Amino acid sequence: MQIFKPMNITRLFLVFALVASQGLVANASEQQGARTISEAEFRTLVMDFQNNPEEWIFKGELPAIINFYADWCPPCRRLAPIFDAVAREYAGRVNFYKVNVDNSRALATFFGARSVPTLMFVRMTGLPAIQPGFMTREQLIYAIENFLLVSE
Repeated sequence: MQIFKPMNITRLFLVFALVASQGLVANASEQQGARTISEAEFRTLVMDFQNNPEEWIFKGELPAIINFYADWCPPCRRLAPIFDAVAREYAGRVNFYKVNVDNSRALATFFGARSVPTLMFVRMTGLPAIQPGFMTREQLIYAIENFLLVSE
């Protein structure tokens, strides 16, 4: 029978602490709300607009809302905490994504996001709806309940 040396117990404790802290970080990120995605992630999670620009083929497993925003935009900064809070409220029912138009110009141009914020509501079937401008929490929830989550 092997007896653990104090050094081995210390290592075991450090490994346990590291695994536990990574679990806490994952839980914290899940609670943050909307996920910021790149153009490449958009092509994987939502639609491959580069290889299939003529036809809308939604790749998601849940309806989605994409917030086209810019860091310098005051209405975008006002919408951000609302968008994140509603994302937490609808977690598991709707995916919430954020796309920075300054980092993803081709994506913003493709979908005609000329002003920010612009929200794109993506149902499981059919074409997405695009809403330019700021939305209040109540307007966002109304759109989710009466457009996004309504069966066609």
